[in-house]
Amino acid sequence: MSDNVVALRGELKPQQAAEVNERLVEEIERLLEAARAGEIVGMAGSYLHKDKSASYSFAGIVASYGLIGGLECAKARLMGLAQAR
Repeated sequence: MSDNVVALRGELKPQQAAEVNERLVEEIERLLEAARAGEIVGMAGSYLHKDKSASYSFAGIVASYGLIGGLECAKARLMGLAQAR
């Protein structure tokens, strides 16, 4: 039955295998070590998945203006990178 299904946006292509980004893994490990040492007590993050979807999470002490300011700085840097393309 699936042989007569036509995709509205062109040919369906199988999803590519995930590629490990070593720099990303190193950064996550660095953050984990800092959390284990008590240096990081709260976090908020946004994540890009291999299918181009995004998600976010937060944990720990997050109700501070400092964390919100940090997110705004990250947002400004990301906007600069996106607009430079």
